[in-house]
Amino acid sequence: MTTATSMSPLVRDAHMLAKSLLADDPRRLAHVRGAALIAGMASGALRVDQPETVVAAALLHDIGYAPAVARTGFHPLDGALFLAREGWPESVVLLVGHHSHAVLLAPYYRVHNAMALLDRVPGQAEDIITFSDLRAGANGMGAAPRDRIDDMRRRHADRLFIPADIREARFRMMLTAAARINAAVHRATRTQPPRNLDDRQAALGTLVPRGVRA
Repeated sequence: MTTATSMSPLVRDAHMLAKSLLADDPRRLAHVRGAALIAGMASGALRVDQPETVVAAALLHDIGYAPAVARTGFHPLDGALFLAREGWPESVVLLVGHHSHAVLLAPYYRVHNAMALLDRVPGQAEDIITFSDLRAGANGMGAAPRDRIDDMRRRHADRLFIPADIREARFRMMLTAAARINAAVHRATRTQPPRNLDDRQAALGTLVPRGVRA
């Protein structure tokens, strides 16, 4: 669905950068594109300020995995530092740095001092990024949040330097954030007239892919 947000220069630039940096990682590229689609729909349903910032951050939240960007080994911080060096808007930098409650893991990557310099973005933007990260699924095709967390738990099982209670606390916080946005979107689409004929279906349908339980 083409929207004013998806056509904004910031979002176009984010698409181009994500495509360039993640070209050798098609699964991750599909994931961030799916996350951006969901972020745009959630931002529209919730009437957030500067939705293009949220969509751009969703597109760029995993660029810290790219070899050209990775420095510390902690991808949220690496992505944020790269974007800051390249002159991206501060809100995009901060959303990438703090996406999906990354700050909880920072001490175990020995980057907590650097993360402490990144302010938090007020409002619903951080929750929308977390919601979109989970809902997009690892391949961008959609997932239930709990299934996505189970997948992350399996893939991250070898990161023994992160205490299990910290890892599980982060997962609970991610699920809580996703639930907040899911509930807010459903409330908004029940109480507000849609902006166009596709909006209500997009918010209630595409945000919860067919065959995927809430």
